[in-house]
Amino acid sequence: MKNRKLSTSGVLVWSFFILIGSLIVYIGYRSTLSESVHNRSPITNQVARAVSVNAVPNTGTAGENELLQSETEDRPNINQEDQETQKELMLVYGENNNEKVWGLKDAPCPVNGNVLRGIGNYYSESFGDYHFHAGVDYAVLEGTVIRATQGGKVTFSGLDPLLGQKVTLDCGEGWSVTYGGLDNLRVKVGETVEAHDALGQVGLYPGAEGVSDQPQLHYELWHENEIQRPEHN
Repeated sequence: MKNRKLSTSGVLVWSFFILIGSLIVYIGYRSTLSESVHNRSPITNQVARAVSVNAVPNTGTAGENELLQSETEDRPNINQEDQETQKELMLVYGENNNEKVWGLKDAPCPVNGNVLRGIGNYYSESFGDYHFHAGVDYAVLEGTVIRATQGGKVTFSGLDPLLGQKVTLDCGEGWSVTYGGLDNLRVKVGETVEAHDALGQVGLYPGAEGVSDQPQLHYELWHENEIQRPEHN
């Protein structure tokens, strides 16, 4: 009987110690879990700050960053410079930015008369010999006012042995125009005339004799010392 009481007391003592031990273990576990949660929050904040820093990198000091910003602001705008250059070229050369190219279309026949004689060798009864005819003769009424088909500088204005009174214009770019068989010349050497300015009136000239006794205009067109055939209207 005495032994049974001692056994029951031992069981109670061991049960008490087991309960106390379990309680200690539980309290320790709760304490560890709380510390783990507390430490995890700063780590999360550090990770967030790291992501923020990587999104906007800053590889230099404050002074270096200010210098980089200043250089970026002072860097010239290439597109703006190109636009300004184009505007300057337009003022110099015009809107098309291309120099005018002179051609046959810029020196058409100045009259609508019939062609009496073209370019080639012809016998002159007045001189009793063959002469090279470098232009085209057009039949027109005597006294018809002849106007420049293209502007230029007057390089000759006076009497020619074969063409009578004539006017020669230097139109630039190697082009020159001669109007022969005129009378009452209205321009002088050295003057600059514009297109449609009056040069003189149709008369008679020695080279026309033997071909037709009617008044006619002699028209020559040259480019770089080569004869050109003018475009007829």
